[in-house]
Amino acid sequence: MKRATVGKDSEDRKATVVCVTDQFQCERIIRAGRSIANLSDTSLLVVSVSPIDATSQSGEAIEHLFKVSQENDAEMSVFYSDKVLKTLTTFIKKKHAVNVVTGMPRQGNSILSKMWEKLGGVSFFTVDENGEFVNVTQFKSGNEIA
Repeated sequence: MKRATVGKDSEDRKATVVCVTDQFQCERIIRAGRSIANLSDTSLLVVSVSPIDATSQSGEAIEHLFKVSQENDAEMSVFYSDKVLKTLTTFIKKKHAVNVVTGMPRQGNSILSKMWEKLGGVSFFTVDENGEFVNVTQFKSGNEIA
């Protein structure tokens, strides 16, 4: 697993973690995460996890997201791992996340719904294409979003 980080280390403070992929439009998720971090008085962390052999990894998009993270006073970490769910959940636990912000799940049995099930005590928010976020309140049966 390889990792690159930019920003301030905030090990002692509760965190809002934003999960992004290597797409330019993930900028809206970081901006929504900044709003949630401000409301909850938490630090803002951004994480991207891609499979080791990912050929679709867009260096330009990741560089753009690093810049957007810096503009939003966030630390960004990039991991390469074939165990994406495990890497994400370990990061979220290690960083003492109280909020996790993601894009919208594309299917009911997505990595997001699995993450929601694994991490109790964390508030999850999804961000739509317009940058609006909603709290995920029920996920075990039907992946409903409030």
